[in-house]
Amino acid sequence: MTMTEPPRPTHRPLPTRVVTASAGGSDPDRILVFGDAVLAPGEALHDAARLVADAVAARSGRGADVTAVPWSSWSEQTLLSAVSGLQVANHDVVVVCLSGSVVHSRTTTTAVVGAAEEALVLVDQLRPRLAPNAEVVVALALTEDQGALSAALQRARPDLVVLDLDPDALTSVPPLFLEVTHLLLEQQRARAGSPQWRRSTPQPFEHRYEAIRRLGIVDAPADAALDRMVQRMTELFHTRGAAITFLPEGRQWSAASLWIPRGNGALQDSFCRSTVLGSGPMVIGDAWDPDRPQVARRGRIRFYAGHPLEDMDGTRVGAVCVFDPEPRREDTVERDLLRDFAVLARDTLYRWA
Repeated sequence: MTMTEPPRPTHRPLPTRVVTASAGGSDPDRILVFGDAVLAPGEALHDAARLVADAVAARSGRGADVTAVPWSSWSEQTLLSAVSGLQVANHDVVVVCLSGSVVHSRTTTTAVVGAAEEALVLVDQLRPRLAPNAEVVVALALTEDQGALSAALQRARPDLVVLDLDPDALTSVPPLFLEVTHLLLEQQRARAGSPQWRRSTPQPFEHRYEAIRRLGIVDAPADAALDRMVQRMTELFHTRGAAITFLPEGRQWSAASLWIPRGNGALQDSFCRSTVLGSGPMVIGDAWDPDRPQVARRGRIRFYAGHPLEDMDGTRVGAVCVFDPEPRREDTVERDLLRDFAVLARDTLYRWA
């Protein structure tokens, strides 16, 4: 089953500097990249991030979300300021790229060690904001001899993962980066309290409210691109209804909807308020089944399938969902297609935000 290309609303502002690209698949890994040493040269930022996401997903067999942050180590901008407002704790692996003139033409050992110390200060400033078991990778792609800098970084921090990349050989996503990232993610998932496990638990409500406030979608006029999307969802899932919903404080807002009215809805009637508590899809074959816990007040909806809709940093702000007055078997639902629509909705909302 094929997806349509993201509709391009003509009334939205220009893109933000930070972008997120996704590859299809369930249980996605999340990677945050500062700089461009692991991104394919000559590609637009979103396209380059998508290439990384596709390569990571192909290696793991899971989905992948890659958030790319334009940043240079010689710009005097800290990592924290580059991601101001983003919830970096939602990421599994954080890649800090040191490229270009990072050593500022330093040639003495003392000067190179100084460059390493400056890089570690940036990483240490970021670490308290990360998930406890998140991995940090420093990727070096310098025009200068980077062996001395790599050695200095590893001596100062033996537990730091340092990758030496050849900037002249970068034509696509570096194979060394892909292999190391895959190994880190697999080891991570085998440990208790992994970022992936944390992501499956409820997120702070305040993070959701703030992300929705920044987006400015609640109480906004109808959006033709979102309306077309819910129409396509009903066609592919063969349901009477579909919606793209957001959950600000105290209510549910449907930005686009079929079969149920667009706009405000009571939380007591909301299936989506349960969907956003986890990181994966929620499917209810028959909401009227007396043997299953009641998720929402009994109403017209019997079948429901939804997937969390995320901000660029993985904060769950709402859901994309389909529903019907007739029950159906839960194992007939294409869960990966639900996630594809969640990604499509996110790209439509945020790519031009």
